[in-house]
Amino acid sequence: MGSAREVERSRRWLVVSAASLLLLGALVGAVLVNGPSGPRSATVVYEVTGVAGHATVVYSTFDDGGVSTGQEELSSLPWRREVTAPGGARGVLTVTIGEQGGEVGCQVSVDGVERRSASASGPGSSAFCGGF
Repeated sequence: MGSAREVERSRRWLVVSAASLLLLGALVGAVLVNGPSGPRSATVVYEVTGVAGHATVVYSTFDDGGVSTGQEELSSLPWRREVTAPGGARGVLTVTIGEQGGEVGCQVSVDGVERRSASASGPGSSAFCGGF
């Protein structure tokens, strides 16, 4: 057996080692959860294409910061809107064709990956791109 001083040194080494491992584990966990540069954000692109004399576009983005909603009356296509959503994104895009009729398509991409697409034709019809 060692002296009291050697036992004390061994205990200190054990405590310092355990604390270091806990700190390292916490840092690795933080990087895995938040990524190397902090909380993740997503780029959402809403697009409407086709031919219609009039169309109404309604879009909403749900993210960690709340809800962002917009509505636009269109007299020509194509239409595109890009938003940045902190903490990832969910949402919906709806395009409704006016009384003059036509054909439209909607598409939603998140970080460059198409998540939803739909099409509609005829007066009053709607294309719904939601649930992404």
